[in-house]
Amino acid sequence: MGHAHHFLSRLDRVSLPHVELALSLYRDESLLRYIFDRARVPENAERVALSLDHPEEGPFLIVTRGGRFVTCLGEGMKVSNLPVVTRGQIDGFSAKAEELRERLESAKALAGGKGVRSLLRRIYEAADELSREEFVAISALQPLYAFEFLRLYLHAASELDDARKTTLLPLLRKTDKPRPVYDDALYAYWRTLWAMGHFAVLATLDGRETFPPGFLELLGETTTFSWPATRQGFLPFALRGAWATARIGKPLLGLYKRFYQDAESELQNIDSALGILAIGMRHARLRAEAEKALGADIPEKWRDTEHGKVTRAIRKIARTIAEMERDAPEDRQACVRDFGAHLWVGIMKSRPAGPLRYERAEDVPEDLACAVAANTFQCYLRGSAGLANALTWLYTLIPWAARAAPEALYLPRAAVAAVHEPFRPELALGVLRAMRDHVAPARRQAPPEGPARKGPCPCGSGKKYKRCCEEKETEEKTEAEVD
Repeated sequence: MGHAHHFLSRLDRVSLPHVELALSLYRDESLLRYIFDRARVPENAERVALSLDHPEEGPFLIVTRGGRFVTCLGEGMKVSNLPVVTRGQIDGFSAKAEELRERLESAKALAGGKGVRSLLRRIYEAADELSREEFVAISALQPLYAFEFLRLYLHAASELDDARKTTLLPLLRKTDKPRPVYDDALYAYWRTLWAMGHFAVLATLDGRETFPPGFLELLGETTTFSWPATRQGFLPFALRGAWATARIGKPLLGLYKRFYQDAESELQNIDSALGILAIGMRHARLRAEAEKALGADIPEKWRDTEHGKVTRAIRKIARTIAEMERDAPEDRQACVRDFGAHLWVGIMKSRPAGPLRYERAEDVPEDLACAVAANTFQCYLRGSAGLANALTWLYTLIPWAARAAPEALYLPRAAVAAVHEPFRPELALGVLRAMRDHVAPARRQAPPEGPARKGPCPCGSGKKYKRCCEEKETEEKTEAEVD
């Protein structure tokens, strides 16, 4: 940034505190550019007015889009038709920039000189082992990679769909215990599943600022934002999808209300109710509208049907949590803390003694209790054991999660080290079996009629069926076709 003598000579028009602010901006080019980006200064604006105090009365700094300081206007001097960045915006963006700088330092330390790519790889490699400290460090990259995180969220969901449809679910319709040759595919599925949840949070740290114009409207033509996470059927992913939805907020509420009325499956009902509840819990101004939407009756076509009964049950849970949060929020939060604390005490009973092994639930710190509750691997897919409990806990956690800092969804590094278990193929198989039984329980391949080809022949010859009567039947069929 060049030394602008004209600008510096005009600083006598403002008071000393304003001079200090002006000089801090003058000396910090990266901060200035960050402010311009966050304030969404119009692309065609060649100059911008930075208000040092009152948004209309000034004083102002006049700066070019390229970052050259032109002049300083004293209080009461007009800025014509220039776009104005207010003092409140400057202070807010400056604080955010300082926080990001601190996080970038953490990110550099975590990368250990290996660069940004090592951090991005960690999102995939860590899976359920990603710690709170790592998440905070990776989140420092969000201003630079926000849209990339969004793209990766949707791409991970697409990869999961493809893996299920083309390989894994067809395999599990044949056998519940695939051969070890499939272990790598199962491990990749497990890592992608967790990466998708991480990307949902990372993509929405800045709410809707991540999204290009028209993106939400285009997405809303076919699905909700949280659907890729909710449809997996397990609490940690649905909770992250709901958190992201709440972070975006008002632009999504109308979409979720529409999907709430049009839902044609259990998962669609769960997803749309989660989204409405999360938005209402995070944004006080939208709470009444959200509660009203949750109280709407099911469409007439579903009344007196099995789907209607399921729909009513799901919606009743969501409404109950919304009412409980309105009437007794302390009781609802106490439930979350109590659930997580007892869960932690139970987990640690089988672990070696250490600083995180609490004997009593009341001794478990609240942030640890909430984080472990947010990561309990409960399944709410139809046919799964504990379906009702999983749904109840999922909705019970939403008011806390919707307002929580993003890192609160993750366990501290020490806690992860204390409880994490290495990956086993059975973990991914459990997820896939639940999805298989939910998606197409009636379409699972039935055993073929008649004797098994590799089994003993029913004629009693002692040979395998394929080497005995099947061969005779094939020969007879061939001769008949020739004749």
